[in-house]
Amino acid sequence: MESRTQYILDAFADLRQRIAEHAPFDQQELAEEEVDFLTSWDELTTNIKNGSHDYSFDAQEVLSRFIRCYANLVPLIKRELLWFVGGECLHFLGDEEIALYQQLEEHLYELDRQNKHYDIAKEIDALRSTPTQIH
Repeated sequence: MESRTQYILDAFADLRQRIAEHAPFDQQELAEEEVDFLTSWDELTTNIKNGSHDYSFDAQEVLSRFIRCYANLVPLIKRELLWFVGGECLHFLGDEEIALYQQLEEHLYELDRQNKHYDIAKEIDALRSTPTQIH
């Protein structure tokens, strides 16, 4: 599986675990709306695991629905997941975040061009720890 796709899958799995600790997803009996939402989520992760190339639209829908319906849980989302999923999800990122992720894309492109193996999470952490230069 391509590293970006693996990162997206891992971020969705992490988020799924984290939301299970918070209302309304921590309840023994879930309302129909939450069951439907989690079913969509599970179908998305299955599509990603199966190598479906058009999962990004479903990912955008799941994240957008999550943000609309469970605004109190939005801080649990890894911000880079919004970037990697793209589309409507980019509207939830600030200008500084977009600039950071554009820088990340350029860096990852260069690593790919050099055929270097990398861990996206480590590259993100390294980029975040680098002081930004103001021109």
